[in-house]
Formats: sequence, C-alpha cells, structure tokens
Amino acid sequence: MSSASISSAAAVEDPRVPLQLRNGSAVFLVSLAGLMMANLAPLIMSVLEQVGFDVVASGNILTWTLFASAVVGLGTARFAAGSHRRTLAAVGLIIGVLGFSVASFLPSPSLVVAGLGIGGAGVGAAISTSGAAIAALKNPNRVSATSGVVNRLLVMVVLAVVPVLGLAQATVFGALALISLISLAVTLWLPAAPEFVPSAVESEPRATASPRRVVVAGFAVLIVFPLWGTSEDAVWTLAPVLGDAVSLSEQTLGFALSAAAGVGAAAMLVVTLFGKRIGRATPLAIALILGGIIKIWIGMTDDPGTLAVLIVVVNTVYAFAFVLFIATAAGLDARGTWSGPLIGAYVVGSSFAPIIGAWLIDGLGIQMFGTIMGIVSFVLVIPTVLIARVSTGVERSLNHLDGTPTPR
Repeated sequence: MSSASISSAAAVEDPRVPLQLRNGSAVFLVSLAGLMMANLAPLIMSVLEQVGFDVVASGNILTWTLFASAVVGLGTARFAAGSHRRTLAAVGLIIGVLGFSVASFLPSPSLVVAGLGIGGAGVGAAISTSGAAIAALKNPNRVSATSGVVNRLLVMVVLAVVPVLGLAQATVFGALALISLISLAVTLWLPAAPEFVPSAVESEPRATASPRRVVVAGFAVLIVFPLWGTSEDAVWTLAPVLGDAVSLSEQTLGFALSAAAGVGAAAMLVVTLFGKRIGRATPLAIALILGGIIKIWIGMTDDPGTLAVLIVVVNTVYAFAFVLFIATAAGLDARGTWSGPLIGAYVVGSSFAPIIGAWLIDGLGIQMFGTIMGIVSFVLVIPTVLIARVSTGVERSLNHLDGTPTPR
C-alpha cells in the first residue's frame, strides 16, 4: 500500500461499534418483538379458534398478519438504515402494543383480527430496525448468533409460561403486547446508523469488494435467503404430514421438534463462541450441501425413528446457516442497508412455505417434495458462497483500518 493510501486509511475508522450490554439488549429484544408472532404461531392459532374461527380461517388470518409484518419490514428498511432508526422502532412498537392490547381484551372477533393485524404491522418496523442495527456492531457472526441464541431461549420461556397461565386472548396476545412494551423501553439503546461508511475501495486499494459488487451481493442475498428459507420452512411446517406418512407418533414428533429447537440453539452458540474465526463462505457451503442431502433423505425414508432424527439434524443445520446468512448481510454494510430488509424478505417467502410444500406433496408425493427442497439448497450453494466472499471482503477492509486481522 502506498504512503498516500496509508494516510487515507488512517484518517478513517471502522464505523462499527463493539457489542455491549445496552446496545446488545436493545438489538436482541427488538428482534424478539419482531419475530415473536411467528414463534407463537401455534398458540395464536389455538386462541383464534377459541374466538370463533375455524382452522382454515385461523391459518389465513395468521398468514396474512405475518405477511403484513414482513411487508412493513421491507418497506421501512431504508429508514431503518438511516438516522431515524430509533424513532422508527419506537413508533412501530407503540403501534404493536396498542394493536396487541386491543386483541387481548376486546371480545369481538372482528376487533381481535384488526388488533392482531395492526400489531403485526407495527412490529414489522422492529424486524427492519433490529436487522439494520446488527450491522452497526462489530463481528456480525457473533452478534447475529448471540441474537439467535437469546431469541430461542426467551421464546422457550414464553412457550413454557403461557400455557401454564392458560391459552386465552389475555395471555397469548397479552404476551405479544408485553414483549413489545419491554422492547419499546430499550429502543434508545439501539446502535445508531453510522453517518459515514467507507467503501472497500476507499479503505483498501486492492480490496475484493467494490461498491458495485456490494450492491449486487446485497440484492442477491435478499433473493437467495428467502428461497433457501422457504425450502427449510416447508419441511419444518409440514413435519406432521411427513410424520403421518411413516406412522410417527405425535409424542415422538413433539419430542423431535422440541429437541430440534434446543439443538438449534446449540448450533447458534457455536457461531457465537467462534465468531468471525469460522468465516462465512465455507461453513455456509457445507451447511447448504448437508441440508440438501438431509432434505432428500427425509423425503425418502419410511422409518419413523430415522425421520425423527433427521428433523432434529436438519433444523440444527438450518439454525447454523440462518445466523451466518444474517451475518453475511450485516457484513455488507455497517448501516444495515441489506440486513434491515433481510428478515422481512425471509418472512415473505416463509409465509407461503406451507402452501408450496402442501401443493408439492399433494401433486408429486413426499419423495419428490424432499428431492425438490434438497435441490433448492444445492442450486443456491454457489451464489451463497460468492455473496459471503464479498461480505467478508468488506469486513476485512474495515478491520484493516484499525489493524484487526480478519480470516478469509
């Protein structure tokens, strides 16, 4: 590097800030508020049936509420990456509190649906702001994985406590309102978007990530991640159908799903512990290939015990890859230009995963369903690796500014 380049790089600092208790709590709690509705989907379905809707109507209400949340997340992503991030999060969470409170206490079915829809749209802003805020923190691998672990642990607590209190409007929708309220209280701690983010070219003349490549990689991850997630969620949401086909008992299936959630958290913990040392491109490639093989195997097996084990394994691989995808998007830009809309894009795709999966099983059979879901993972390996390399190139360039080595 020339002396001019050295002096230029020295004048610019890495805009990302270290993970601390306050900014970490804000990112993790706001993220939890944005995703809690999806996590409580089975309980929401039960309460909607209590209110007076049948299974089909309840499913439609939940699907379109999640879709509304995802659309708001996508629509607000640009603002989440700017100077009004905290204001956007606060306004969205206030709307969430009000909407979920209406659904909690008013007996009218139409008002319950309206409240749930308004609340869901409100927390869509939490999806974009928490996703964008992750990019403002150093070591996106560790931050995204820690967020995933915290999210799963808190969800496990909520899922354990709410049924004990009793499934009702006040407990289930009230839990959504309470989590939104707690998250609202810490929005002031969200890390702000950097006013200036040096490009890879500005910081390092021989950088591997030019601004054009970053933009291409950003749009690509917004396409690849939802496609991959849809194939994963189709297997997850249709696990009962797959279990019925091989005579897997409800008790064993329930145990497998619970174990999958716990082991998935352990997979996220691995990324938390090793952080950026494991890189992104290679582990993502391995995860997608392994996940593709397991999904094909799931479609072919006729042994209930094998299916139960495969469900646990495929969700473990999924959890590992999920946090690395988020880290990849966060690594592309410290303002959160790409990580802000990422979860919203994912939820849009996953909202239709049950419909797509059911259509494939009904029309082509379970074996072809598993094969197609596996092929999706294989097809996405190369673009995922290319995106991940651009992401690590950007982070390497920023770390070069403060002398911190970054593995390839």
